[in-house]
Amino acid sequence: MVFVAWRRRRFIFLSAVGLFLVGLTLVGLRRSSIAATSPLPLLPGTFQYFHEADHHYKTHRFGAISHFDARYVPLQQPTIDDVRRTLVALLKSYTATMQKLGAETWIAHGVLLGWHWNQKLLPWDTDIDVQMSAGSLTLLATSYNMSKHEYTPPGESAPRIYLLDINPHHTISSSRDVANKIDARWIDTTNGKYVDITAVHSNTMSTTDVPSSSSELFCKDGHRYAREDLFPLRESTLEDTLVKVPQQSAKILAEEYGKKSLTRERFHWHHFNQNTKTWEPE
Repeated sequence: MVFVAWRRRRFIFLSAVGLFLVGLTLVGLRRSSIAATSPLPLLPGTFQYFHEADHHYKTHRFGAISHFDARYVPLQQPTIDDVRRTLVALLKSYTATMQKLGAETWIAHGVLLGWHWNQKLLPWDTDIDVQMSAGSLTLLATSYNMSKHEYTPPGESAPRIYLLDINPHHTISSSRDVANKIDARWIDTTNGKYVDITAVHSNTMSTTDVPSSSSELFCKDGHRYAREDLFPLRESTLEDTLVKVPQQSAKILAEEYGKKSLTRERFHWHHFNQNTKTWEPE
């Protein structure tokens, strides 16, 4: 009887140890799974540099929200037509100034998609997106940060004042700096509308802070590119303004928005008129 009781206690003890070890293994696997799927922690010691204020538009003609720099937001909400004129003026003033300063830049994201369709801004878009190399942005930061520039848009009699504001965090290429994905802005000081400028970096570092991809180039907002898809840049026009576009623009747009974005003729309560080559509200 004593031997039987001893064997029973030994079996219970070993079973308990086994269950404990299985539990530890499961916890470890769960933690590993979480670590593999969770985003990187925020970069410590950083703060968001740019801040926006929003005006809401209840219309199908336009984006639901239009963003303005909080320092220059107008007291009275601009009309849709005012915003459209401002966006075109931003594009023209920005490209003219960058050409004068010798900073190579090209259109990106929704602006590039508008160019693909009819070399116009999409009627529902509410901002301008451009890119430039990290080296070019560093040169601008050294000599022209917080500089103001005058430009008189076509059809206007008085010049507008534009501010080139470069985020002090632009030197951080880590994707963990999620509060500062925008590296610089070109701001219309009359109403706070702006051009978002993001820097394109070379993926020369082997670290978890940059995208783990075979692509050679990346922005810290998560976009990645093969060098041959971007360069050499091509010259074209957008809103009757000379601009530069990526070498493989259709490929880049398909990867970002899907292949249907290049052919789908109905979107955001608009349809594309093949005769007039314009997006018309439905």
